[in-house]
Amino acid sequence: MLKNIYFITVAILIFTSCRPPIRPATVIPPNGVRITDNFYCDQTEVSNINWRGYMVWMQKIYGIDSEQYVSTIPDTAVWHNLDTCSIPFATDYFKSHIYYDYPVTGVTQKQAMDYSKWRSDRVFEMYLVNQKLIKHDPEQTKETFFSIERYYAGNLTTLLTKEKIKYYPLFRLPTPGERKIILDYSDAVDLKYLKRCWSKNCKECLENFPKIVSDIVLCNSATNGKPPVVKVTEGCYTEKGHPIYNLRGNAGEWTSEKNISSGGSWADKKQVIMLTDTFRIEMVNAGTGFRNVFEWKEWKN
Repeated sequence: MLKNIYFITVAILIFTSCRPPIRPATVIPPNGVRITDNFYCDQTEVSNINWRGYMVWMQKIYGIDSEQYVSTIPDTAVWHNLDTCSIPFATDYFKSHIYYDYPVTGVTQKQAMDYSKWRSDRVFEMYLVNQKLIKHDPEQTKETFFSIERYYAGNLTTLLTKEKIKYYPLFRLPTPGERKIILDYSDAVDLKYLKRCWSKNCKECLENFPKIVSDIVLCNSATNGKPPVVKVTEGCYTEKGHPIYNLRGNAGEWTSEKNISSGGSWADKKQVIMLTDTFRIEMVNAGTGFRNVFEWKEWKN
């Protein structure tokens, strides 16, 4: 089962198109929505299944008792800090297959940054394999696993050519300034679609953001057997014409600025979310996850 999770996640991460490596900036990243030239945003929040694939890889490379693997484990006890009705989620939310497509929470800002680096390595590895620039190595160890740094240093036994491509994929957390650019893009798409929108459901979904996932009464949700968040591809933004899901509400999203998240969460008031996009987070919690932004970077070292 764990191997299946890993391979499913890698399949989600790899590029779906095989284009020449001459101009890699023309390649759209997995799960990516183009915001501006060479700047993309994840269509969805990083999910539990994405994170579990990361953990399986780290366990395989470093071992289950290693510091590296242990550092990837989310804090599921955050559900205990909320209310007695949320206790079942401490056991089930991250581990049960029922919630694989829900946003990962209980991760620190540092953990989100570490995942982003791992994702950059894995996506670049699969891109180079697809381009036949390196060989696929299913038996990697902590001494031989692929990383961007090892590729450019030439410290890989899987290299098929000495020539290196100039650009590598960089997944990272967005800055607060980039969040504004992403929101402006998303809101513009909403407005454009609203003008062509005739159904009641469509208008309710898009006008003034009435259906963002917020103001959730935890125990009411738990009594109905549902977590306070929705699937990463669920909610108002499943409507045709909106390419980015749950930028506001659902799970708050770590930014690159220390202790700052964006978008608000299911636990926040809608009025507050609509007034501000930034929230100060002092402790890991059940309402904060993240999504990545992406750009092609030129290697200059």
